[in-house]
Amino acid sequence: MIRFIHTGDLHLDTPFKGLSSLNQELAGRLKDATFRSFQRIIDICIEESVDFLLITGDIFDSEIQSLSAQLRFEKELRRLSKHNIPAYFICGNHDPLSSWLEELVLPPQVYRFGSTEVECKTFEKEGKPLADIYGISYGTRTENRSLADGYVMKENPAPFSIALLHGTIGSAGPHENYVPFRLEDVKSKGFDYWALGHIHKHHVVHAAHPAIVYPGNPQGRDFGETGPRGCYRVTLSEKQAPDVEFVPTQFIRFEEGDVDLSGLDSIGELSGRIHSAVEKIACSGYNASCILRLTLKGRTSLHGSLHRPGEISNLLSILNEGQLQYDRFTLFDQLVLQTLPDVNLDELKEANDFTAEILKSFDRMELDQGQLTELFSILEQEFGSQPAKRELDDLTEEEKKEILENARWQLLDQLIKEKI
Repeated sequence: MIRFIHTGDLHLDTPFKGLSSLNQELAGRLKDATFRSFQRIIDICIEESVDFLLITGDIFDSEIQSLSAQLRFEKELRRLSKHNIPAYFICGNHDPLSSWLEELVLPPQVYRFGSTEVECKTFEKEGKPLADIYGISYGTRTENRSLADGYVMKENPAPFSIALLHGTIGSAGPHENYVPFRLEDVKSKGFDYWALGHIHKHHVVHAAHPAIVYPGNPQGRDFGETGPRGCYRVTLSEKQAPDVEFVPTQFIRFEEGDVDLSGLDSIGELSGRIHSAVEKIACSGYNASCILRLTLKGRTSLHGSLHRPGEISNLLSILNEGQLQYDRFTLFDQLVLQTLPDVNLDELKEANDFTAEILKSFDRMELDQGQLTELFSILEQEFGSQPAKRELDDLTEEEKKEILENARWQLLDQLIKEKI
């Protein structure tokens, strides 16, 4: 039996460009989160006395790695080595072998696979070979070889055979399709476990004979990477299916959720409704800070107030006040408004009055692309400043419809104040 940790796609030193612009202190916390998640992985290895650690590429976020990132990575591996736990890793498209500093000396018992051909290293315990570990690194970022073809088990193998590969099996999703291969390409090669990297969503592609596993990235980096992030604890036993268990490691979670404001008519109850929704997310069993994006929905008499210019910004400031002073914080990135006034639009349109005609005009502009284009052309002529005209020119069709929708409700709020 052997036990090991499988991780990959650490993306150490990720700059978090979009979110970092919000707050300088947050920028530091985000950048440090990728390192802290790796520290947590090393802690798990040491605390549980695993046999070894596997890292399946993209250790750094960029080919131009900062010196501090490489030193922190080396420092954690040295800590692991002091506990006599080996580490084996390959390089991926973000950190190809050609980008590593020649001066970086890896600690004892750490093996980085080369990029010329698939290599094999044998893990021994008490003088007996237990696992043959195979791997190949990307030589350059644009790897175009069919790497999976090069994995061939040696004669007289150890009890377990493990393959490390950075590439795409099946659909690449939002990721680039690096080193694509099919399940059929690797199933019959005789390996017990395929430790994959590149896809950031953790999942078990194939459960056994062989086990084929993506650990995902141990720390989410934006709202495209919501949900739990971590690594896998793997136990291989002869004549048994692998035991593959997900272990959360992230320090900051990105989460999205909805808040139903239906029937809410008191501004004093608004924060309570939001915090109830947050509580469900925060109590999902993963000890980490949260950056949240919430969508406010439902028919509410507060619709008009929420849509006033500046109100949502003020609400965000109140909700986020003082959060970064805590080690474990809950920060709101955005509140998306999709509320509706507590009125029946269809009934209003059926009335024979000015409000009904206004609503019907908005409907016509929403359905007729020509009318919407004409409206924004008129608006452009009304603005005298060039910056304002450029802003209008740069609007997407979706942004124009969003402006139209906001205008509809702001005008409606004024027309039927007594009903809202």
